[in-house]
Amino acid sequence: MATLLVLVVVGGIGYFLLQQPPPPPSGGEGPEPAATAPAGADGNPANATSMKPHGTTARRIRAAQDPDDLAAHAIPGEPAPTMGEVIEGLHRAGIRSGLGAFNPPGTSPPLVGLAVPDDYVLPEGYVRHHQATDDGQPIEPILMYSPDYEFVDAAGQPLAIPADRVVPPQHAPPGLPIRQIRIPPPHDPDSPP
Repeated sequence: MATLLVLVVVGGIGYFLLQQPPPPPSGGEGPEPAATAPAGADGNPANATSMKPHGTTARRIRAAQDPDDLAAHAIPGEPAPTMGEVIEGLHRAGIRSGLGAFNPPGTSPPLVGLAVPDDYVLPEGYVRHHQATDDGQPIEPILMYSPDYEFVDAAGQPLAIPADRVVPPQHAPPGLPIRQIRIPPPHDPDSPP
């Protein structure tokens, strides 16, 4: 889910950058004088010139006024920042909500564990853990210990659960085929889907 959100945001930034109209032919960046410039009360036309903001400039002004708008940080003509760069920039600014709530891609590798077939009925105390790669590819669900269940031995003593809660093969419940999942390799963005 987080990876999908990352892809949507990166796509949105790219879309925004591609939708900006080209600069005016004069090469100027900023307001354009209106076709008519009536004289001001003092007779000086410069004091009464009506200014009409250029669409791109108006958008940049609005973005610059909102520090939370990613457009305020995008530089026209430069490549769009990667999601890792966006998240790291948010963290440097002390922002830990929204996109800043996520770690940059690659900082939390997927967990490897036992594959759980869709038709396998989980016994009490176990859960399917769904994951995705940083580039959005789904990964087979793995078997994990539920955080809401306490496992005990025959004497009623609590069993030690791994810190990552991934069930090792020797503790698999009866009937579960023992097979480790495989993490798919990163998707090549230049190859067709």
